[in-house]
Parts: sequence; structure tokens; C-alpha cells
Amino acid sequence: MSLMKSTICIAEDRVAFEPSLKILLLSLNAHYPGNEISLFYPPANQNFLAWIEKFPQIRIQTDHLAEGVRWNVKPQAILRLLDQGFDEVIWIDSDVIVTGNIAPILSGLESQIFLVSDEGRDRNAQNALRAQLWGFPVGRVLPFVPNSGVFRATKDHYPLMERWWELLQSKEYQAAQQKGYMKSPLHMKGDQDVLTALLVSSEFSHIPIRLLRRGRDIVLFDGIFGYTVGDRLRTLFRGASPLIHITGLKPWSAKWPLERPIRLKDYLERVYYDVSPYTISALRFRGELECDTGWMEPHYALSRMLRLSGMGCQPLVGLPIAALADLVRVGRLASSALIHR
Repeated sequence: MSLMKSTICIAEDRVAFEPSLKILLLSLNAHYPGNEISLFYPPANQNFLAWIEKFPQIRIQTDHLAEGVRWNVKPQAILRLLDQGFDEVIWIDSDVIVTGNIAPILSGLESQIFLVSDEGRDRNAQNALRAQLWGFPVGRVLPFVPNSGVFRATKDHYPLMERWWELLQSKEYQAAQQKGYMKSPLHMKGDQDVLTALLVSSEFSHIPIRLLRRGRDIVLFDGIFGYTVGDRLRTLFRGASPLIHITGLKPWSAKWPLERPIRLKDYLERVYYDVSPYTISALRFRGELECDTGWMEPHYALSRMLRLSGMGCQPLVGLPIAALADLVRVGRLASSALIHR
């Protein structure tokens, strides 16, 4: 069997995300060296272009993809690279850091397999509804919600990427995006809701899916309930997940600290992001970023205490808050079970 021509695809159009973009590139170079990277970064200035010269595996394309589509650019970038002759494209969001060898989860996959990560939220019953709201007949029900932060597409998935891009450009979807996440309908909240609808539709239900397991292959750090005690124990005894995806608040662009009084839950969540596994893992690249790194410092007394007590160990830093969050989650589940008895 001939080897597939493969590339990692990263696209970013926000200058404020340059620190995380650099961290992703540095972490890929450290843990997945020599593999070609296709970077779409229109705001690249001379300083950035000089910075990436040390990485010969990076092909930077500074021309704009579609204007104003933000994260919805993914299928367009994938299609462009497939048209350029690549057989396989690995998409990675710019707010991801690589912390270990990702070759075992990317290598040896048959071309028809669509690799995607797990959103991990309790919305499984609504997968079919997403397809139905688009008017698609349902071909299967997935026991998870796909997250489009990391996924792998090949030439076999060209029709899927075309259809995804078509829907993301539709007037209906664009109008929904103008309403904001909370007010947009379930099937149009974001690009991954559209992708989910397509994957469960009868048109694409034949595509085999391989899942990046949350807590084992990837840590999806999405706030107070991200990175559970179980995930942390698994990291301690079985090794760290090679991918960390930080969603929600972005430590490199957040305002630290908040000046106005906030609720205890909000305060704990800010502290939790301040000691996130993303930030703790990114510290090793601090001297190579050539940009402001003040955001990596702890911003609250509790943050400093948690970093010191965790001895800088990723699964231990923030463990008390994770334990508290797990107790709250268990309490909610128990209350729900009692109500529905």
C-alpha cells in the first residue's frame, strides 16, 4: 500500500491568537517533528515570517480564505489542500497544544476513516435532531457529539467537505451566526453542529468514524467541568493525553484579573483557567515565543497556591477544583435521578 501524502492544516486570522499559534507550532515541532504543516495566517508580519524560518516543514499561505467566516473556514481550507495534491489532511485548531507523540493516533488509518474528537457533552440524543432540522433523513445515531477542533479528512471525504462548506455558506446558517451562540438554533450554533448533522444523515452515514477519546487521546478543557479527576488519575498512571484543546476563555487574550467582584463560581472558573493543563504545558515554550508571556503567570493567590501545591505537575495542578466540580456534577445527577423516579 502506497503512503499517503499528508499535511497538518492550521488556519488563523486573529492576531490576538498569535501566542497560541506559536505554541501549537512549537509543540508540533517537539512531539511530531518533520511532518509537513500547511499554515493559513493572513496577518503574518515580517517578525512572524522571520520566526517560522526555523521550521522548514511549515508552508505558510498568507492569502485570505473566505472573508468573515471565522472558524467556519475549516472545510474550505481542507478542500484547498486536497486540491493541491494532498491525500490526507489533519486539521488542528490554533487553541490546541501537543504534549506527546500523536503518531499512534494518526498513523495506519484506512483512507475511508474519518477521525474526529469527542465533544463530551450530554447532548447525544440530539444528534438525529440536528440532521432532521436541516431536512436530512437520518442514517444513524452517533453515541457522541463530534468536536471539530481536531479531525482528519482524506480524498475519500471530499464530498463531505464540499457539502459542509456549502451549508456553512448558506444564507440560513450565516443569519443564525449573526444571532450569537445562545440564540442560534441547535443545528446552526457552530460548524461542528453542521458536521454532526451531515455525519448522521443517510447521505454520509456510510463513512466509518474513529473517535479521539476524551481524557485519553485528547483533553478538552472547557471550563469548570473540564479535565475531571478521572482524567487526571489516568494521566498520572497511564501517561498524558497527547493533545489538549482549551475552549472558552483564552488565557493569552483574557483580561487578568477581573477588576469587578464576581460570583464564587465565576472566580473558581477563572482560577481553573489560570491553572489549566494548557497553560502548564505551554510554560516549556515560554522562552521561544518572542512575544508577551505575562499571561502565563498566576493571576490570583489561589492560582499561585494551586501551582505550588501541584509542583507544576499538569494533572495535580488544579486537582482540588476538579474534585469539587466532580462532586457538583454527581450531586446534579443524583438530584435528577430522584426527580425522575
